[in-house]
Amino acid sequence: MNKGRYVHVKDIMTTELKVHPSFFREFATKTWVSPNDILRELIENAFDEDATICLLTIMKDGSIVIEDDAGMDQDGMTKFLLLGSPHKKIERISPRLRRIRTGRYGTGRLSFLTSFEDMKIKTKRDSYEKSVVIDGNALDRLFDGNASLDEFHEKPLGRNGTELILRGSKTRIDLQKLIKEIRKLAILRHPMFEVYIKESERFVEWDFTDAQRISAPEIQGHKLLLNLENGKITGEIVIARRPLTEDEQGIAIMIGNHIVTRSNFSSNTRLNRVTGFVRNDALTSRFADKSAIIEDDEYNKFNQIMKNFVANTLLPSLTEYEDVLITREESKIYREIDKVLGQAIVENLETQQEVEGYELVDINEQNSDLDKITSSIASDSSDEEDTAPMPRQTSQNTFHQSTSGSGVTSTGIRRDQQLISNVEPQSVTSHIDQHQIPQGHFVGISGPAEGILKKTTKPLLKRTFALKKVGYKVIPYEDETDSRYSFKNENVVFVNKANSTYKSESLRGEEFLLRHIIRIVAEALAESKHPEGKDALELQNRLVAEAIRIHDRSATRK
Repeated sequence: MNKGRYVHVKDIMTTELKVHPSFFREFATKTWVSPNDILRELIENAFDEDATICLLTIMKDGSIVIEDDAGMDQDGMTKFLLLGSPHKKIERISPRLRRIRTGRYGTGRLSFLTSFEDMKIKTKRDSYEKSVVIDGNALDRLFDGNASLDEFHEKPLGRNGTELILRGSKTRIDLQKLIKEIRKLAILRHPMFEVYIKESERFVEWDFTDAQRISAPEIQGHKLLLNLENGKITGEIVIARRPLTEDEQGIAIMIGNHIVTRSNFSSNTRLNRVTGFVRNDALTSRFADKSAIIEDDEYNKFNQIMKNFVANTLLPSLTEYEDVLITREESKIYREIDKVLGQAIVENLETQQEVEGYELVDINEQNSDLDKITSSIASDSSDEEDTAPMPRQTSQNTFHQSTSGSGVTSTGIRRDQQLISNVEPQSVTSHIDQHQIPQGHFVGISGPAEGILKKTTKPLLKRTFALKKVGYKVIPYEDETDSRYSFKNENVVFVNKANSTYKSESLRGEEFLLRHIIRIVAEALAESKHPEGKDALELQNRLVAEAIRIHDRSATRK
């Protein structure tokens, strides 16, 4: 026996570890569960290879063709055919356009097996061109680690690009659902990447006839840029102006250019108005389908940072931001609606509660202290003009009391004038422009210089109307893609200003628009009182009739 000498097992016999072909089939068919998932994956693959345009053609026979303008050379084709290659993880940045890639291990090319019999790959890059087919039978030949593919010698593509033909469809494609799913892709917001889709009976290479572009949904609102942990966590959060769909709600968590999941990092229901994204490439997503985040120490740290951001920054911003930019005429209409519908409720529902005043919160577009002061004066003065005392009102100063949070009280003008008197006249002149003082109002400035500054334009204010007499908050929004003229969510009535009915009534004049909105609010109120329908309609008609009668009587007295 030789001391210190070991005999390795491999010197005696050879044992093999193999992968059964069914593993690859099971892996593919259990990872991507629908054709929509498959197409999203293949579009992201085109993006990773520096394509700038991707065209999907849905054929009448169920086949789908995916074309791009990138193409693969011999090295790219070799990597494409190497299942499980980590080259995207190692080479995180694409070679030409320097994009952060979405993929990691090159397994998405098997995704077609869930819904199609085979996939034909046809590619060209300069002098290199190749056409091969992958099907389920090829996977059965992977016992020894390699499987030969059927190769076709045919006319090459007429451009640099790749053409994937998914054949033998096992399920029907719903075009609208497919478009909806593709719109969720974060890469659609990339400035140099476009996706088009069309239906056709006959395939023609790189033909955009009747193709429509699929764009990411446009969401306007108050934007918060995110830069935490020295740039490790970045993103953009939007407090949306318009109502969000269920798919848009929540902050998208991204690793690279792929959205893994969405979260609010809080149980606060007010966050259903929040959307946007946050990127952290230090996180790890689940292997292959990338549909979940592995909750390791890195994730726990990230999650706590985001919870603190939501609590300390996002929720306060949500409180400050108002929902819509409205005109002075519209504000008068809403105040009138609150008065007449409030009284109509008293007459028709026989409530014993005291009728309170409405709440009107103003926030100026500018951020300076002087802007806030002049906005407060403008709101106080204009609303004093337009608001008459209400029957059974608890206080003549209700409006001033309810808006004290925005710097206006029952003595707000005197207080604000005192604040302005401490500002140097030159500073006032240089900072107040034609958008900061309402028409017909004057601001007195005491000091060494002479003191009257007159402007003639109403400031642009963002307002939310909490109609306390009515018991609802009314929020106008503008969305031409929304066919609804209004909808109700709990005690909030959303009124779509982009709806054709709203537009036509607005063009006819204030009286017609007032009656239109009265009907909308009365409808929401009646449904909440009598959801069974018939009684709701009867109550709605009574409220509308009574409100219009009160309004017409008040207008006659004026």
